[in-house]
Amino acid sequence: MTDGNVPTSKSDKTGSIANPRRLGVWTMTGHPVIVEALARSGAAFLGIDFQHGFLGFNDGIRAIQIATLCNVPTYVRLSREHVAWIPRVLDAGADGIIAAMVTGVDDVHRVVAATRYQPLGTRSYGGWRYGLRPEPIDPREIPAKVYIMVETPDAVESIDAIAATAHLSGIYLGPVDLALALSSSYPAQWGDVNWERAARKTLNACRRFGLAAGTFAIHGVEAKRLFDEGFTDVVISSDVALLRQALEEHLRLAFNENASASYGRNEGKRETS
Repeated sequence: MTDGNVPTSKSDKTGSIANPRRLGVWTMTGHPVIVEALARSGAAFLGIDFQHGFLGFNDGIRAIQIATLCNVPTYVRLSREHVAWIPRVLDAGADGIIAAMVTGVDDVHRVVAATRYQPLGTRSYGGWRYGLRPEPIDPREIPAKVYIMVETPDAVESIDAIAATAHLSGIYLGPVDLALALSSSYPAQWGDVNWERAARKTLNACRRFGLAAGTFAIHGVEAKRLFDEGFTDVVISSDVALLRQALEEHLRLAFNENASASYGRNEGKRETS
Protein backbone atom coordinates (compact mmCIF):
# COMPACT_ATOMS: atom_id res chain seq x y z
CA MET A 1 0.00 0.00 0.00
CA THR A 2 1.08 3.60 -0.52
CA ASP A 3 1.86 5.48 2.68
CA GLY A 4 0.04 8.79 2.53
CA ASN A 5 2.68 10.46 4.72
CA VAL A 6 5.38 10.09 2.09
CA PRO A 7 5.21 13.03 -0.32
CA THR A 8 6.09 12.91 -3.97
CA SER A 9 8.19 15.61 -5.56
CA LYS A 10 6.10 17.56 -8.05
CA SER A 11 9.00 18.94 -10.05
CA ASP A 12 12.33 17.84 -11.42
CA LYS A 13 15.51 18.82 -9.60
CA THR A 14 17.08 19.98 -12.82
CA GLY A 15 20.14 22.11 -12.15
CA SER A 16 20.95 20.47 -8.81
CA ILE A 17 24.58 19.81 -7.87
CA ALA A 18 25.89 16.69 -9.57
CA ASN A 19 26.49 13.68 -7.35
CA PRO A 20 30.18 12.80 -6.95
CA ARG A 21 31.57 9.49 -8.15
CA ARG A 22 31.85 6.99 -5.32
CA LEU A 23 33.42 3.54 -5.41
CA GLY A 24 31.94 1.18 -2.84
CA VAL A 25 32.94 -2.17 -1.38
CA TRP A 26 30.64 -4.99 -0.34
CA THR A 27 30.64 -7.67 2.33
CA MET A 28 28.85 -10.98 2.05
CA THR A 29 30.54 -12.42 5.16
CA GLY A 30 30.49 -9.64 7.75
CA HIS A 31 33.67 -11.05 9.30
CA PRO A 32 35.24 -8.33 11.50
CA VAL A 33 38.73 -8.58 9.98
CA ILE A 34 37.37 -8.54 6.43
CA VAL A 35 35.06 -5.63 7.23
CA GLU A 36 37.94 -3.62 8.71
CA ALA A 37 40.09 -4.36 5.66
CA LEU A 38 37.30 -3.21 3.35
CA ALA A 39 36.62 -0.11 5.43
CA ARG A 40 40.31 0.86 5.43
CA SER A 41 40.69 0.30 1.68
CA GLY A 42 39.87 3.89 0.77
CA ALA A 43 36.42 3.05 -0.59
CA ALA A 44 33.69 5.65 -0.19
CA PHE A 45 31.15 3.34 1.45
CA LEU A 46 30.55 -0.22 2.63
CA GLY A 47 27.54 -2.31 1.61
CA ILE A 48 26.37 -4.98 4.05
CA ASP A 49 24.32 -7.68 2.36
CA PHE A 50 21.43 -9.09 4.36
CA GLN A 51 19.68 -10.16 1.15
CA HIS A 52 22.22 -12.66 -0.20
CA GLY A 53 25.03 -12.53 2.35
CA PHE A 54 26.19 -15.27 4.71
CA LEU A 55 25.87 -13.20 7.86
CA GLY A 56 23.45 -13.06 10.76
CA PHE A 57 21.93 -9.94 12.28
CA ASN A 58 24.63 -9.58 14.96
CA ASP A 59 27.36 -9.95 12.29
CA GLY A 60 25.80 -7.08 10.39
CA ILE A 61 25.62 -4.88 13.47
CA ARG A 62 29.30 -5.48 14.22
CA ALA A 63 30.12 -4.60 10.61
CA ILE A 64 28.25 -1.31 11.02
CA GLN A 65 30.19 -0.54 14.22
CA ILE A 66 33.59 -1.31 12.67
CA ALA A 67 32.93 0.75 9.54
CA THR A 68 31.60 3.65 11.63
CA LEU A 69 34.78 3.66 13.71
CA CYS A 70 36.72 3.76 10.42
CA ASN A 71 34.59 6.76 9.32
CA VAL A 72 33.09 4.86 6.39
CA PRO A 73 29.34 5.11 5.67
CA THR A 74 27.40 1.84 5.73
CA TYR A 75 24.38 0.89 3.64
CA VAL A 76 22.51 -2.31 4.45
CA ARG A 77 20.82 -4.18 1.61
CA LEU A 78 17.50 -5.77 2.48
CA SER A 79 14.88 -7.50 0.38
CA ARG A 80 11.49 -5.83 0.17
CA GLU A 81 10.10 -8.66 2.30
CA HIS A 82 12.24 -7.37 5.20
CA VAL A 83 11.05 -3.77 5.38
CA ALA A 84 10.41 -4.34 9.10
CA TRP A 85 14.18 -4.69 9.58
CA ILE A 86 14.86 -1.18 8.29
CA PRO A 87 14.34 0.63 11.62
CA ARG A 88 16.51 -1.93 13.43
CA VAL A 89 19.53 -1.53 11.16
CA LEU A 90 19.15 2.25 11.26
CA ASP A 91 18.86 2.19 15.06
CA ALA A 92 22.10 0.18 15.05
CA GLY A 93 23.84 3.05 13.28
CA ALA A 94 23.65 2.26 9.57
CA ASP A 95 23.80 5.38 7.42
CA GLY A 96 21.20 4.07 5.03
CA ILE A 97 19.55 1.13 3.36
CA ILE A 98 19.42 -0.35 -0.12
CA ALA A 99 16.03 -1.94 -0.78
CA ALA A 100 16.21 -4.74 -3.34
CA MET A 101 13.60 -5.91 -5.86
CA VAL A 102 11.17 -3.01 -5.56
CA THR A 103 8.45 -3.32 -8.17
CA GLY A 104 6.97 0.16 -8.21
CA VAL A 105 6.06 3.36 -6.40
CA ASP A 106 4.10 1.67 -3.61
CA ASP A 107 7.15 -0.37 -2.59
CA VAL A 108 9.34 2.74 -2.61
CA HIS A 109 6.90 4.72 -0.45
CA ARG A 110 6.75 1.88 2.07
CA VAL A 111 10.55 1.68 2.24
CA VAL A 112 10.98 5.44 2.64
CA ALA A 113 8.28 5.59 5.33
CA ALA A 114 10.14 2.93 7.36
CA THR A 115 13.22 5.20 7.50
CA ARG A 116 11.43 8.37 8.69
CA TYR A 117 9.94 9.28 12.06
CA GLN A 118 6.44 10.63 12.46
CA PRO A 119 4.83 12.61 10.93
CA LEU A 120 6.95 11.88 7.83
CA GLY A 121 6.91 8.10 8.16
CA THR A 122 6.22 5.06 10.31
CA ARG A 123 9.52 4.56 12.13
CA SER A 124 9.55 4.38 15.93
CA TYR A 125 12.33 6.24 17.74
CA GLY A 126 15.07 4.09 19.26
CA GLY A 127 18.12 6.35 19.06
CA TRP A 128 21.12 6.06 16.77
CA ARG A 129 22.85 3.01 18.23
CA TYR A 130 20.80 3.72 21.35
CA GLY A 131 22.63 6.96 22.13
CA LEU A 132 26.16 5.64 21.48
CA ARG A 133 26.40 7.34 18.09
CA PRO A 134 25.97 11.14 18.01
CA GLU A 135 22.77 12.32 16.40
CA PRO A 136 21.00 15.63 15.78
CA ILE A 137 18.99 17.19 18.61
CA ASP A 138 15.84 16.65 16.57
CA PRO A 139 15.68 12.98 15.48
CA ARG A 140 13.64 13.96 12.43
CA GLU A 141 16.88 15.44 11.07
CA ILE A 142 18.81 12.13 11.14
CA PRO A 143 19.96 11.84 7.50
CA ALA A 144 19.07 8.22 6.75
CA LYS A 145 19.91 7.50 3.12
CA VAL A 146 17.43 5.53 1.05
CA TYR A 147 18.49 3.70 -2.11
CA ILE A 148 16.25 1.34 -4.04
CA MET A 149 17.17 -1.31 -6.59
CA VAL A 150 15.49 -1.44 -9.99
CA GLU A 151 15.50 -5.09 -11.05
CA THR A 152 12.15 -5.64 -12.78
CA PRO A 153 10.62 -4.41 -16.05
CA ASP A 154 7.73 -2.86 -14.10
CA ALA A 155 10.15 -0.80 -12.04
CA VAL A 156 11.92 0.39 -15.20
CA GLU A 157 8.63 1.51 -16.72
CA SER A 158 7.76 3.36 -13.48
CA ILE A 159 11.20 4.90 -13.10
CA ASP A 160 10.12 8.55 -13.35
CA ALA A 161 7.45 8.15 -10.69
CA ILE A 162 9.91 6.25 -8.50
CA ALA A 163 12.60 8.90 -8.90
CA ALA A 164 10.10 11.62 -7.94
CA THR A 165 9.62 10.13 -4.46
CA ALA A 166 10.68 12.54 -1.74
CA HIS A 167 13.58 11.55 0.55
CA LEU A 168 14.96 9.08 -2.01
CA SER A 169 18.77 9.26 -2.20
CA GLY A 170 19.47 7.13 -5.25
CA ILE A 171 18.60 4.25 -7.53
CA TYR A 172 20.71 1.14 -8.10
CA LEU A 173 20.34 -0.82 -11.32
CA GLY A 174 20.53 -4.58 -10.74
CA PRO A 175 22.72 -6.07 -13.50
CA VAL A 176 21.69 -9.69 -12.96
CA ASP A 177 18.03 -9.87 -12.01
CA LEU A 178 17.03 -7.17 -14.48
CA ALA A 179 19.05 -8.83 -17.26
CA LEU A 180 17.32 -12.12 -16.51
CA ALA A 181 13.90 -10.45 -16.49
CA LEU A 182 14.60 -8.74 -19.83
CA SER A 183 15.98 -11.97 -21.35
CA SER A 184 19.18 -10.03 -21.98
CA SER A 185 22.67 -11.45 -22.04
CA TYR A 186 23.96 -12.62 -18.69
CA PRO A 187 25.78 -10.92 -17.09
CA ALA A 188 24.33 -7.65 -18.40
CA GLN A 189 26.41 -6.05 -21.14
CA TRP A 190 26.34 -2.69 -22.86
CA GLY A 191 25.21 -3.16 -26.42
CA ASP A 192 22.29 -5.38 -25.50
CA VAL A 193 19.31 -3.31 -26.69
CA ASN A 194 16.90 -4.09 -23.85
CA TRP A 195 19.50 -3.73 -21.12
CA GLU A 196 20.95 -0.51 -22.46
CA ARG A 197 17.48 1.01 -22.85
CA ALA A 198 16.71 0.24 -19.19
CA ALA A 199 20.07 1.60 -18.08
CA ARG A 200 19.71 4.83 -20.06
CA LYS A 201 16.18 5.36 -18.80
CA THR A 202 17.33 4.91 -15.20
CA LEU A 203 20.37 7.16 -15.62
CA ASN A 204 18.26 9.91 -17.18
CA ALA A 205 15.73 9.77 -14.36
CA CYS A 206 18.50 9.98 -11.77
CA ARG A 207 19.99 13.03 -13.49
CA ARG A 208 16.66 14.83 -13.71
CA PHE A 209 15.80 14.27 -10.07
CA GLY A 210 19.30 14.77 -8.66
CA LEU A 211 19.69 11.19 -7.45
CA ALA A 212 22.76 9.00 -7.18
CA ALA A 213 22.83 6.36 -9.92
CA GLY A 214 24.34 3.11 -8.70
CA THR A 215 25.16 -0.37 -9.94
CA PHE A 216 27.59 -3.26 -9.43
CA ALA A 217 30.86 -4.14 -11.17
CA ILE A 218 32.92 -7.31 -11.28
CA HIS A 219 36.31 -5.56 -11.27
CA GLY A 220 37.98 -2.18 -11.55
CA VAL A 221 38.04 -2.07 -15.35
CA GLU A 222 34.30 -2.52 -15.49
CA ALA A 223 33.80 0.00 -12.68
CA LYS A 224 35.62 2.65 -14.71
CA ARG A 225 33.42 1.89 -17.72
CA LEU A 226 30.30 2.25 -15.60
CA PHE A 227 31.50 5.60 -14.26
CA ASP A 228 32.14 6.71 -17.84
CA GLU A 229 28.59 5.69 -18.78
CA GLY A 230 27.20 8.03 -16.11
CA PHE A 231 26.83 5.98 -12.93
CA THR A 232 27.87 7.83 -9.79
CA ASP A 233 27.96 4.94 -7.28
CA VAL A 234 29.65 1.70 -8.34
CA VAL A 235 30.20 -1.28 -6.05
CA ILE A 236 33.36 -3.15 -6.96
CA SER A 237 32.40 -6.78 -6.43
CA SER A 238 32.25 -8.42 -2.97
CA ASP A 239 34.69 -9.74 -0.41
CA VAL A 240 34.01 -13.34 -1.49
CA ALA A 241 34.31 -12.57 -5.22
CA LEU A 242 37.47 -10.51 -4.78
CA LEU A 243 39.13 -13.29 -2.79
CA ARG A 244 38.19 -15.86 -5.44
CA GLN A 245 39.41 -13.65 -8.29
CA ALA A 246 42.73 -13.03 -6.52
CA LEU A 247 43.21 -16.74 -5.90
CA GLU A 248 42.41 -17.58 -9.53
CA GLU A 249 44.93 -14.99 -10.73
CA HIS A 250 47.73 -16.27 -8.49
CA LEU A 251 47.02 -19.89 -9.37
CA ARG A 252 47.39 -19.00 -13.04
CA LEU A 253 50.59 -17.12 -12.30
CA ALA A 254 51.94 -20.10 -10.39
CA PHE A 255 51.35 -22.31 -13.43
CA ASN A 256 52.62 -19.68 -15.89
CA GLU A 257 49.17 -19.16 -17.35
CA ASN A 258 47.63 -15.87 -18.43
CA ALA A 259 46.57 -14.18 -15.21
CA SER A 260 44.60 -11.53 -17.05
CA ALA A 261 42.07 -14.19 -18.05
CA SER A 262 40.65 -13.98 -14.52
CA TYR A 263 39.20 -10.61 -15.43
CA GLY A 264 37.04 -11.88 -18.29
CA ARG A 265 33.39 -10.88 -18.23
CA ASN A 266 32.20 -14.42 -17.63
CA GLU A 267 34.83 -15.35 -15.04
CA GLY A 268 33.55 -13.16 -12.21
CA LYS A 269 30.12 -14.22 -10.99
CA ARG A 270 28.08 -11.46 -9.40
CA GLU A 271 27.33 -12.29 -5.77
CA THR A 272 26.40 -8.67 -5.10
CA SER A 273 23.39 -8.24 -7.33
